[in-house]
Amino acid sequence: MDTTLEIFDIKEREISDIKPPSFPTPSATGFPAPRKRVSAFKQQRQAKATVSAAPAAPVASSTPRPGVAADQNGAPSQQGPAMDERRGIDEENKAVLDSMSPGDRAAAQKELFDSFDPKFLQMLLRRANLDPIGPSPFDAPPTETPPSSDRPPPAKPLQATVEDDPEPSSGAGTSPAPKRRADKPKKTVAFDEDAAPPAAPPSLFPATTIPRPQPPPSDDLAHNHINTHFPQPPRIPDLDPADPDFLETMHRKYFPNLPADPSKLAWMAPIPTPDSAADRESPYYPGQDSLSVAALRFDFRGALLPPRVSRAIPANQGLHHHGEAPEAAGYTIPELARLARSAVPAQRCLAYQTLGRMLYRLGRGDWGVGAGGRDGDEDDLVFSMWRCFREGKVLESLEEEAGQPEGKGHLSCKAYATEALWLFEKGGFRESWKGR
Repeated sequence: MDTTLEIFDIKEREISDIKPPSFPTPSATGFPAPRKRVSAFKQQRQAKATVSAAPAAPVASSTPRPGVAADQNGAPSQQGPAMDERRGIDEENKAVLDSMSPGDRAAAQKELFDSFDPKFLQMLLRRANLDPIGPSPFDAPPTETPPSSDRPPPAKPLQATVEDDPEPSSGAGTSPAPKRRADKPKKTVAFDEDAAPPAAPPSLFPATTIPRPQPPPSDDLAHNHINTHFPQPPRIPDLDPADPDFLETMHRKYFPNLPADPSKLAWMAPIPTPDSAADRESPYYPGQDSLSVAALRFDFRGALLPPRVSRAIPANQGLHHHGEAPEAAGYTIPELARLARSAVPAQRCLAYQTLGRMLYRLGRGDWGVGAGGRDGDEDDLVFSMWRCFREGKVLESLEEEAGQPEGKGHLSCKAYATEALWLFEKGGFRESWKGR
């Protein structure tokens, strides 16, 4: 068998540089770094902005922007870069608006409205309406009563005054009560007050005499009986929530061996009956000649609630709480200032929204001097309310919440605080009382 060895040429392939494998760099937390995503709406707005001619960027200079406060050396004030940037942006926006003609403004407004959802615009318009039109559910129904000579004369109208000023203030106006519409029928529960209460259960350990077994007869012992009585608890009447001594009776009946602290259970005490001795001691009693400004109560729309209207509001409106006057609806300025520093975000949102609307009404002049001038002295109703806002550090709380950096804090609280500051600037109270 013929076997031959065949040898062929070796051909080498051209091999490019081999790229080493790359692994993602681990972060400090062990999770991938977040990527910034841009929404479709923002991408559309950016595409329109690139097509249109953009104005030239302003040249950076060492001088502060208009509206930014400066110190003696000419440097911007140390209020934080976020606040300075907001004021600068606000001034630039105002300058652009001033340079636009009415036609340009109408075209820009139409383009902005066309880009939003109509439902979103309706929600914003409903939210901006502080004074809805319509009858108020808090107005008492008119009652026709025959004239009688035995009825006492009507009480004098209340006037809000300062605590240290004995004379009533002049020019203090009141806002109408909030108007709401009941869309759903109210549920009612009927109680039979004339029915007799259920009979008390019989005692489990009645005081009876239990004879012991007789010992066998003997010469020394006769027929003897030994009586044994069980101890009885002290006789305490049944609990009645309407009893003025309800808390004391409950403590003596169920917790006689525990120390009592009436101050911690004061919120459980029943509300005093109208026109009683305890009711007359309330700080928001309608029969008083004057009230302190710190005791005035407001609703969620920032409107002032007189004492008679406050007591006529039902408890299901959400304005009743365990305050200094639990029988009266509404919140005072000190109560809202304390609620703005709560650890619960929902309570802070409620306080920020109500305080912003009150500051807007204060600057608009709903309670006297507003953005129109400085008429009146420093002891009138408006200046006294402004003093309550300053003592409660309301603006400091709003600026602290609104100035939270991106990614920190509660988003809803930050939004409501920013809205409250905007309403304060919109009302114009800062400009009318600047320097006081």
